[in-house]
Amino acid sequence: MKVGQGMQGLPNELLLRLSRLEISNFGPHAAKLYHELVIVAAAGLPLCTVILSASIIDVIKHEEAGPAGYLDGAAFAYSGSTANLSWLRGRRNCIVHHEGPSDGLMGETESGNWLASDADRAVTVLLDFLEDLKLSD
Repeated sequence: MKVGQGMQGLPNELLLRLSRLEISNFGPHAAKLYHELVIVAAAGLPLCTVILSASIIDVIKHEEAGPAGYLDGAAFAYSGSTANLSWLRGRRNCIVHHEGPSDGLMGETESGNWLASDADRAVTVLLDFLEDLKLSD
């Protein structure tokens, strides 16, 4: 199988929303991850999209050169949907820390569609989190 074969990139409106994100308030670590995310999301690499989306949230919460250096803990506590953030962390962990069978990673016929859906949801979770922090338009 060729790289990305059978995989879909993000829907155009979601990719456009992601690519227009203002990252001037990000620290350098989060900014680098963001640039990689735009590339893998457009290329239709859903596993990388999920991993990077979750990683950007973690970095933004902790990188002192970014929002973590000037926002208080309450801003982070009320940003994003707790359920969606939990799903994203769990999905990333299923991908990175194999502990058993996981949907979309076992060669299922529909796995490409499932993983593409996961990528869409991951980017939406990230963008909603940033919007709540007032870090997106």
